[in-house]
Amino acid sequence: MTLQLLLAQAGDGRPVIETPLPTESLLEAPLPEPLPSPSHLYSMSAEPDSLREQRWALVVPDNDRGRKLEAILSPLCERRAEEQGRKVDVYRARPGMDAAKAREFVDEEMYPTSRASREHARYVLLAGTPEELSMELQEELTGDGSCFVGRLPFEREDDYAAYVEKVVAREREAARPRKARAVFLTAQDMSPQVRSGHDFITSPAARRCSEARARGYFPASGVLTEELPAGAKGRLLELAGVKEPSLFFTLSHGVGGPLSGWQSAEEQRRTQGNMWLGDRTHLAAEDVRQGAFLPGGIWFYFACFGAGTPARSVYQPWMEHLVRSGKMRQRELEGVERSRPVGARPFIAALPQAALANPEGPLAVIGHLDQAWICSFHDPRTGQTHANRLEDVLTSLVEGYRAGLALQSLSRFASKADRELRKQYQADAVAHSSGHPLAPNMAERAWLWMERHDVTSYTLLGDPAVRLVDRPSR
Repeated sequence: MTLQLLLAQAGDGRPVIETPLPTESLLEAPLPEPLPSPSHLYSMSAEPDSLREQRWALVVPDNDRGRKLEAILSPLCERRAEEQGRKVDVYRARPGMDAAKAREFVDEEMYPTSRASREHARYVLLAGTPEELSMELQEELTGDGSCFVGRLPFEREDDYAAYVEKVVAREREAARPRKARAVFLTAQDMSPQVRSGHDFITSPAARRCSEARARGYFPASGVLTEELPAGAKGRLLELAGVKEPSLFFTLSHGVGGPLSGWQSAEEQRRTQGNMWLGDRTHLAAEDVRQGAFLPGGIWFYFACFGAGTPARSVYQPWMEHLVRSGKMRQRELEGVERSRPVGARPFIAALPQAALANPEGPLAVIGHLDQAWICSFHDPRTGQTHANRLEDVLTSLVEGYRAGLALQSLSRFASKADRELRKQYQADAVAHSSGHPLAPNMAERAWLWMERHDVTSYTLLGDPAVRLVDRPSR
């Protein structure tokens, strides 16, 4: 088992970790913090795709900017109120909440026990940057996946207005699309990491969806799989410019820090997480801000920092330990550290922001809010692919289920890995205290550790209640 990272150095595009890390590098990985567990209940027995039964709520910053955003988002709130048959709840959260304050806000203001669980909104849209609505608040709401959370992270108020207009206009169309095409793309930059990603993730996922379509279980208008030659930005934009609802799954390196380091926070925010295409070419915000780019579509963007960059990666303590123990080279750690946010402030990547703000852009983007590793969808212990997990998400989207609900299927795998991991650590502790230490299956533990962290890094940018296509009545 080896661990491969989808992170390319800005400028020359060299993989930041060129030699895959071995299994034993995870043997001393620390036990992760437990996933937030909701202390409130929703209408768990009700239809999860129904806003009338599950409800939708908006969270904005508790300041003047938040009040402006609330006014800008009012047409979207009115649309959701129509769907659920009651007024939308709007919550105002103080900027900069830590984990404890976020838990208190969620438990006492959003989901107090004094309210019936049927009145708790399961779909939640956060409107604000990470400085305005903290990542800790998002993590608390996301928790074990029982809440469907999306974020609109724009810096510019005009971008909020453009997104709202796009979504509302799309949903009020008299003849809404009933089918979408599915496109699977790998940006082949000639690196072994991307080659492995295509072989173990993109290709198996596309094949499973094609086979399911042939049996009538994947209702897409068509399935296209393509390996983009190095530097083929024009071909990517051509495929994305088709004015038909599209579900895009792309796999590539994400752009990380250059060898000389970022010169400013502004430069980093503009470039980090861009889609590396090889041949010194990357897809950037200016490429997708105007013109048709996945109009009315949804983009599953598989790359390091594709959704954004946290203040501190969950992998950082592990990598620091690897260097101290001689299992990782210092220069590789330095390469990873060059992607840490300048000023230690988390941020959402510019590329998905620009796509979402584009009037002819997608309705939602699913991406990584940290480093992206290949092994979460490929078990090197057995050689088996776990593309079925992606198939579950993508099938839900082409069937017309809401984006937040579709992404939930990944969350349940993270919760399962988290529970199994804790059982193993607990069994070790009990055995050690009794004087009968166990011989754990370290390969399994390593894979569970990586899977738990990688899968929980996916985030949804956009309204979690949007649909790729109109869902047929049943």
